[in-house]
Amino acid sequence: MNNPFRYGTIVDDPYFYGRHKELEEITISVKNGANLILYSPRRYGKTSLVLKILKSLKQEGYNTIYIDFFKVTSRDKFIELYSREIFNLHSSFEKGILRLKELIRGIRPVIGWSNAGKPELSIRIDPALAAEAFEDVLNTPVRTEDKSWIVVFDEFQEIERLNGESFEKELRAVIQHHQQVGYIFMGSQKHMLVNMFSRKNRAFYNFGKLYQLQKPDPTDATTYLSDRFAISDFEPSKDLLGKIIITSRNIPFYLQYLASEIWEMMALQVTLTDNLFEQAIQRLLLNQNDYFLGIWMQLTPYQRKTITAIAANETGSYDKKFLQEYNLYPVSSLQKALKSLTNQDILEKENTRYRLNDPFFELWIKRNNEQ
Repeated sequence: MNNPFRYGTIVDDPYFYGRHKELEEITISVKNGANLILYSPRRYGKTSLVLKILKSLKQEGYNTIYIDFFKVTSRDKFIELYSREIFNLHSSFEKGILRLKELIRGIRPVIGWSNAGKPELSIRIDPALAAEAFEDVLNTPVRTEDKSWIVVFDEFQEIERLNGESFEKELRAVIQHHQQVGYIFMGSQKHMLVNMFSRKNRAFYNFGKLYQLQKPDPTDATTYLSDRFAISDFEPSKDLLGKIIITSRNIPFYLQYLASEIWEMMALQVTLTDNLFEQAIQRLLLNQNDYFLGIWMQLTPYQRKTITAIAANETGSYDKKFLQEYNLYPVSSLQKALKSLTNQDILEKENTRYRLNDPFFELWIKRNNEQ
């Protein structure tokens, strides 16, 4: 039997579930040429959601571009990745190469061979014409009138790690004139991404509509879990399904991860037992122990104290009661720790409260603190 759950990778049907409202709203926005700033903590399924939308739009005849800024290490790398996306829109190598030469100055597309013996595209950029190549590649959607275009920049906040705000300004200077192109800017570090689009001194100020991706509907999650387990003729109780959703906080990645572990325990034991859930949790935490320990060892003593308090309380804040109960004075040290832990993507901030991003890391901290 194959495990009916998937995590740690992009998912589509049959592993994609729910999100009916989001699919409709985002699709309508980009079809109308609107710019969307889509954000949420990591592992909410943003990329899977947007790639599913792009797949559907491509079937309708749209040209779609997807750039992951985690892979962008320089302006030249951006040109290369964007050029590859344009190339992949064509039905043959010959048409793709010809189109790139027609549209983009200063590049030389070359077809080579990978180590696996498959043809692959490489892009060579003339340093003297890099600025022209950058402008041309960005303007491709408005220089071709055959189809509408949707362009996605994933983990867009990573642009700050390149050459600062200069790259932002160069990008905005070109794409601000694109009237018939729908742009989606995605990110998982809310404070960085929202600042880029909401501060008047930033290049992308008010460039689009902010869209915060929430967790899936718990009803959809319950239905999905029940249906996927049923494939293997397992019938988990409502209580077990509820435990999966609550423990994972209904975050898609963690829900699929925990459900996958439980399925494997079911497959190993053949029959359901009362302690199946706890056995799956113990196995999951054991498998993640080295990873969590690596994070823990990099933290300062005060940062460890801070996240231990937040894990025990499930949230943290500057409330006097919280500070006193966990002895987190002085407040200046707490402010410094919370800022650092948020920047490291260990904590997420919602209004005035903080919580660990990873529910299993939170559980690991709790259990280790109890020993």
